[in-house]
Amino acid sequence: MIDRSTAPKIQALENFQLQTPRKETLQNGIPVFFIDNEHLDLIHILIRLKTGILHEDIKHIATFTYGLLKESAPKHNANEMADLFDFYGTHYTCSVSLDNTTLTISVPRSNISKILPEIYEFLATPCFREENLSIYKNLKIKDLEYNAQKTDVQSTRLMLHAMFGDAHTAGQFSTRENIQAVSIAQMLDFHRKTFCAENIRIFVTGNVDDQVHQSICDTFGQVPHGVAAADLHDLRLPADPSPIIAQEMPNSVQSSITICQSLMGYTHEDRCDFSILSTITGGYFGSRLMQNLREKNGYTYGISCGSSYFGNQSLFLISSDVNIQHTQAAIDACFEELHRLQTEPIPEEELSTAKNYILGDQIRDLDNSVSYLKRYVFWDKFNTDENEFYRIIDRVKNIDAERIQNLAKKYFAYNKFTQIIVGRKL
Repeated sequence: MIDRSTAPKIQALENFQLQTPRKETLQNGIPVFFIDNEHLDLIHILIRLKTGILHEDIKHIATFTYGLLKESAPKHNANEMADLFDFYGTHYTCSVSLDNTTLTISVPRSNISKILPEIYEFLATPCFREENLSIYKNLKIKDLEYNAQKTDVQSTRLMLHAMFGDAHTAGQFSTRENIQAVSIAQMLDFHRKTFCAENIRIFVTGNVDDQVHQSICDTFGQVPHGVAAADLHDLRLPADPSPIIAQEMPNSVQSSITICQSLMGYTHEDRCDFSILSTITGGYFGSRLMQNLREKNGYTYGISCGSSYFGNQSLFLISSDVNIQHTQAAIDACFEELHRLQTEPIPEEELSTAKNYILGDQIRDLDNSVSYLKRYVFWDKFNTDENEFYRIIDRVKNIDAERIQNLAKKYFAYNKFTQIIVGRKL
């Protein structure tokens, strides 16, 4: 019988090697990265477009344009396209983020030459239909009305407005009016400007035989040329560095709190070490914030802490939903832990536990070729590659308590944060 009263021995991370993807360049200049896995007959294709919410000139245009592609095939209506995907065992999703749009396709190897041309048709030459646009708008309006009652969504809304302001659509508040204002002509224009070879990078994993390889190259080698989207390096945050932003929701039983600031980009010299500090602060179940707000005081069920990277900067967020009568106490507890990290060296046992967690998490994040593909897509976005993994492992192994404390002093100053509070009575 397994003795569950004793933790298993921790194994040192040694000699872990990642596969270097094969890189090819299509005839139109699109780079394609292949991570070979002869045991995976479900081919996974990720198409990353250098266009997202921060590239919009009209609120919602990126989400509407790329979110409605699947329903906009020239030869098939939405139901017919769904049936076609079912018949060929194909899964397709679209995700629009601040700086990128990611199209994810998974299809059995034997069917790829049949379904890929159908997918390319709606990707390259969409036929947007008023009926589908009307349904999509109604769904977005229903979401808007529903989310107006959710404190966490409203907190995110206020945070984005504080950080980006009205100059960027990411900071503009979503309204019924700007949802209804999106038109097919605007979507076609946005698609024409953004769906081009200069904005696309493709990543593939699976059992890529000659037929699969040829089908991918022939299909996406047709993407037309255009003008590359502008870089986001000149973007500066925050737009409104208000110390406290509050919104009352009298009937709420909880408050959603977000403590945030703009910080360094992914390639900054402090980034890797800061991510370790962030994990210790609130990035796992044994973190300082979790132990204080949940285990010690019972203010919340959970609290998260982390960074979202784009361009040459990031948003660092601490966020939680707390019992409404403990709103201020929970905020005070957050800053109490940030202050402790600045003034007290982290004990060696706590640092060792955090290091082991981070190392294990890095391995779990790469435990199969699909996970590795997604991680590689992220690295590639910041002009890095699989060597980033080895850099992270090296930093985790070698960071010490003094470095952690110095980073906390540098980045956790009280007056650098914006506090967003939604829910409590003011």
